[in-house]
Amino acid sequence: MNNQVLDHNGNEIEIEAYHPGEFLLEEIEERDLLKKEVAKQLDILPHHLSEIFAGKRNISARLAVRLEKILGISSHYWLGLQMEYDLFIAKQLEAHA
Repeated sequence: MNNQVLDHNGNEIEIEAYHPGEFLLEEIEERDLLKKEVAKQLDILPHHLSEIFAGKRNISARLAVRLEKILGISSHYWLGLQMEYDLFIAKQLEAHA
C-alpha cells in the first residue's frame, strides 16, 4: 500500500510528522492538568515529561499504557503516533544519506 499524498498535478506532497510529545502537551494543557502531577501519575520525573514534550524522549509501550490509564486515550494511539514519527525521521535520514 502506498501512503503518498499527491497534489492536483500528481506530485508527491511531503507531510511533516510531529513528535507525540507535542500532542501530549496539548492534551494536558487542554485538560488544565498540572504537569508535575501528570509526571507523578506516570511515575516519571517532571524533567523526563518535559523532554517528551520537547521530542527529546520517546513514548515507550509502557508509558503508552500509563497514558491510557490516566488520560483515557488508547495506548495504540500513542504508540501509533510514535511509530509514524520514527518512520518519518528514518525516511528523512535515508533521503539525505
